[in-house]
Amino acid sequence: MKIRTLIVDDMPLSRERTRRYLAEVEDVEIVGECADGERTLAAIDKLAPDLLLLDVQMPGMTGLALLEKIPAPRRPAVVFVTAFDEFAVPAFAAHAVDFLLKPFDRERLTQVLKRVREYLAERHLQPPAAPAAESASAPAFLTRIAVKSVGRTVFVNSESVDWLETAGNYVCLHAGKDTHVVRETMNQLETQLDPAKFVRIHRSTMVRIEAIREIQPLFNGDRVVILHDGSKLTLSRSYRDRVRVVLGAI
Repeated sequence: MKIRTLIVDDMPLSRERTRRYLAEVEDVEIVGECADGERTLAAIDKLAPDLLLLDVQMPGMTGLALLEKIPAPRRPAVVFVTAFDEFAVPAFAAHAVDFLLKPFDRERLTQVLKRVREYLAERHLQPPAAPAAESASAPAFLTRIAVKSVGRTVFVNSESVDWLETAGNYVCLHAGKDTHVVRETMNQLETQLDPAKFVRIHRSTMVRIEAIREIQPLFNGDRVVILHDGSKLTLSRSYRDRVRVVLGAI
């Protein structure tokens, strides 16, 4: 099944570059292009794309403002495209799958499309979303994580969690000397935790930003993230842009 993609950018050269790269990807179908917010809203209603490659800064309506106007049930997967890395954290707060920092190359686009495929596959398996009235009253991000264990539920303060790692169909929460196991995927938890406080550093690892002590280079181009408790975690190249936006140059 092809990923039906709508390109949204007010710059013709940027759209052309994105179109050229996407044309090389076998499972991507470009269903349209738009240069402003109003036309994009109309195109989403008409074309029902799976993926929106959305420029953040556009005249009349920003990409972030546009996203707020799309009802959640009809909202495609969103990847924000921007020349300014300060927009990355707001992009993740708006539940974007990822972001592309201009000028991006084929390798970075390939990494992002891999995440989009994972996101779409996971969303396809999830039950329908809660009614709007119910979800509107829910907090934006988790402050406590429910951990079910032997007939009881323990609530773990999210700010006590130092890092998270995937373990099969579960995620392990490492909080000081304690480890808790929750039946969630990393992608699900990533959308529920505040992106100003947590950052994904690897496909299988996420860390609380305040728990990071330092980052050191490895010989293979990756980095190692060292936490205040001494834990050493791999920062993969595909997530380096995210960490750089949050922490600065690395």
